[in-house]
Amino acid sequence: MAAKHYFPALLLALAFFTSCSKDVASPPATHYYPPPAGSVWETADAASLGWDMGKLNEAVDYIGANNSDALIILYKGRIVIEKYWNGFTPSSSARVFSVTKSMAGFMVGLAQEQGKLDIGRKVSDYLGTGWSGATLAQESQITVRHLVSMTSGLTEELTYEAAAGTKWFYNTPAYHRVFDVLASAYKQNNTDYTKAQLWDKIGMQDSFWDSVPVGGGGPSMSCSGRDMARFGLLMVSEGKWNGTAIMNDASYFQSMLGSSQSLNPSYGYLWWLNGKSSYALPGMGAPVAGALMPNAPPDLVAALGYNDKKIYVVKSRDLVVVRHGGQSGAPSSLALSSFDNEIWKRLMLAIR
Repeated sequence: MAAKHYFPALLLALAFFTSCSKDVASPPATHYYPPPAGSVWETADAASLGWDMGKLNEAVDYIGANNSDALIILYKGRIVIEKYWNGFTPSSSARVFSVTKSMAGFMVGLAQEQGKLDIGRKVSDYLGTGWSGATLAQESQITVRHLVSMTSGLTEELTYEAAAGTKWFYNTPAYHRVFDVLASAYKQNNTDYTKAQLWDKIGMQDSFWDSVPVGGGGPSMSCSGRDMARFGLLMVSEGKWNGTAIMNDASYFQSMLGSSQSLNPSYGYLWWLNGKSSYALPGMGAPVAGALMPNAPPDLVAALGYNDKKIYVVKSRDLVVVRHGGQSGAPSSLALSSFDNEIWKRLMLAIR
């Protein structure tokens, strides 16, 4: 009788042991959010996720060899890869240039949700008339939505070129007026409203506004790689942070990460979108057929800045990838460069 009960019990024990081992090695089922203060951040093991370690190391080496200072890859909020070069550390901050645009797109949505502004209203409602070089009649047609979708119809000198909404043009000087709109809406300066509405809420500890922008320019944040990763995690979580909704307006969030107009379907509200039928880039004339980054997942959205500053967000794979540093070996660009597609060519060989 003892032997008769022994084998079923043994099989049950083995099944239990195997089950527990799988759970330990399995990918995490829930998202993780690092505490708002301190340096604690959970990690995930790439091998246990089933990633190809050889290919992953090749991708990391490629990114590091191209003038990178920081690379962070998150899976469900946990750090899988965190690498630094050239003296950079987890708390090192540097200017992120037009990555700030995508943060501004999110801030506009927050202000609208709070009743501080309406993107359908004209810019002059917030800044007064005469903020541009267009006539008052022309200027009165330009809404906040036109600024965040790059369809103001203005030149870089803020003079009239086309009717608002009829031309897509990557116009950074016009976009800079978004921060004037936000400051007017919140009745606070850039630092105060950004700290209260974004940085403090998700623990962006090493971010600040550049007081004297490099080369003249306009407003831009400096951020650490980890702060960029926190913002990316907020986006992959659809505006939520550890169960708390930072942005409740799902309609705005979806519009921000969707085609904001038909002139350049690969551009949302200050975000770049992959997987669309065509795209236009800064300095480019007519849109080019095809996806922005053919090697990347179609649902990738990106905050892209000068000198190849990058926050990639891939909701379908629960991924955030951040690259900080100087200009890569690719030709210089204000946004996309061939470096983007090369990064994803290598990452997709590693991430299964």
